[in-house]
Amino acid sequence: MKASMQNIVLLMLILGSAGIASAIRPTIIMADSRSPTILKSMVPNAFGEWELLLAQSTHIVDPQKKEMLDKLYSETLTRTYVNSNGYRIMLSIAYGKNQSNALQMHKPEVCYPAQGFTLMDTKRSTLDLLGRPAAATRLQTSLGQRHEPVTYWAVVGDQVTKDAVDRKVIEMQYASRREIPDGMLVRVSSIDTDTANAFAIQSRFATQMVQAIAPEYRSRFAGDPQVN
Repeated sequence: MKASMQNIVLLMLILGSAGIASAIRPTIIMADSRSPTILKSMVPNAFGEWELLLAQSTHIVDPQKKEMLDKLYSETLTRTYVNSNGYRIMLSIAYGKNQSNALQMHKPEVCYPAQGFTLMDTKRSTLDLLGRPAAATRLQTSLGQRHEPVTYWAVVGDQVTKDAVDRKVIEMQYASRREIPDGMLVRVSSIDTDTANAFAIQSRFATQMVQAIAPEYRSRFAGDPQVN
């Protein structure tokens, strides 16, 4: 009898937990309250010292095959920019309307090695986006004679994330309000054997790009200063 009562209590706790989880399950899609994200019109073709390179001859690493990109992301943008010195920056942006557990942003640490690159170094860094520091990650990658330093950062909802743990905390904060945040991963890279030079130029590029984006869209690329 005692065992039966324990089983009943346990069953009640399980059912109660399931009911609570269902009640607080996020259902509000944050992106639905925003204007549509159209990357090709949000990111200017020219800004600061940079202009879009129309005759793109440099291969840009794709985060996934097209079928997977279409499944993971709502919008993607891939471009190459060049300055007056002929230095080229490759830009790749992936935006997802739903950044739930089933649709997480695909990180360069994964997609570069998946395409044959050697990941030589990974480190945390910061970028100056709109006059405030934003967390970023820097990679050193190579494929044969191609040395490609990479800088990227990620935004979930209106917050730049520091790492996977920070992203999860931010997602839980939104979930407590029953919101499903959107998300964006911005990656810039260049083919350069001088890694320090590459990172310096990439930082400058990121700053100039975000400054050139219309004010009403900047928080999607650099986070909201009222939230971060």
